[in-house]
Amino acid sequence: MIKTSRQPADLQDDANVLLARDVSLLFTQNFGTLRERVSDSWLTAYATVVEVQNWLANVARVARQTMPVIAADVNRPPAFATALSAAVFGESRAGTLLNDADADYLLAVRDAGDVPAANRADLAMLLRDGHLSVYPDATLRPRMPLSRARVLHAIARLLEARNLLQLQKANARPTSDGQLILRTTKGKDQPIRVNLDAFLFRYLGERPYAVSSVALVGGEPVTYHLAPNGQIDFLEVRPAPNGAAADRMSPFANWSKGLSPAQVQARLARAARGIGSIVDLRVVSRGASRRVTDLEIVGTSGTAHVRGGRIRSALGLREQLFVIDREYDDAGRVTEFTFVGRGWGHGVGMCQVGAYGLAKQGWTSEQILKAYYSGIEITRMY
Repeated sequence: MIKTSRQPADLQDDANVLLARDVSLLFTQNFGTLRERVSDSWLTAYATVVEVQNWLANVARVARQTMPVIAADVNRPPAFATALSAAVFGESRAGTLLNDADADYLLAVRDAGDVPAANRADLAMLLRDGHLSVYPDATLRPRMPLSRARVLHAIARLLEARNLLQLQKANARPTSDGQLILRTTKGKDQPIRVNLDAFLFRYLGERPYAVSSVALVGGEPVTYHLAPNGQIDFLEVRPAPNGAAADRMSPFANWSKGLSPAQVQARLARAARGIGSIVDLRVVSRGASRRVTDLEIVGTSGTAHVRGGRIRSALGLREQLFVIDREYDDAGRVTEFTFVGRGWGHGVGMCQVGAYGLAKQGWTSEQILKAYYSGIEITRMY
């Protein structure tokens, strides 16, 4: 378990969820006038000219560029876009790579006419690359100050896109004593300490959320930043693709098998006599372990059932812990049944791969046996 003393962002507005990550990344780069714990009200307020000047000075420092000339309206979209481009690239990159037709085409917003000619290319490139977004009414509001959220999001995204934030990626191993253990590209495990006040993020669905702790079972893709002391001050964790179950290391943990109705008919010939051509399969019941115990075969002339262990053996499946997906033709007829399942075995007793996985996690033999066989006592017989 990796923990941090830092409190997660104080956010309630769904639109600001990603901003916590953006601000945290900039904080690791020593950006000034930032709050360690951002709130909705602070993010949605207009950014002042002084704040934007300060942030752009830090952008130029990180990008190793000279401080650009700052206009008096740098907290408004047109001037901000041009100043940000200069701070990152040292010049107007868009002014060289986009002609007037490109800029006009990309600035397909209702108030594009309010964008000065000198800023059009820079603003168009920010929009094209997704670093700056339009408002819900498809406007840019060029004459209005930008919120802190929009300014900081644009800065963080552009710096990250240019690989200027010094972020590193790896796969995690199970944690030990608060250390993050990373599997390097050379297949070696490297322990790295995490700062006590590190920024922690955990992906839930498609978005990262600020958290106070995160459990690592091994196999999680992580993105991290190293502080000057060599320890991690920003850690972002995605769930391990194989989950957290003890059998996740097995290549047989997850499987799928596709069968056409004709193939199913052939394999279930004994059980499906007299029901005509098979049109569907239905799971009627499952046992306590969620394994299928009764499979109904629906035919053009009737139905039949396959029950118990015969389901797995007759269909040639690895397990009876499965669900059924279907593909249809234009007439709505099933063209293929796809059995999507987990595990390989009869489903009664101890899973060898699972037991191995628990042992890798530090479980004793007694703990493993009692996990699979409840209510038992282990005694020495000799």
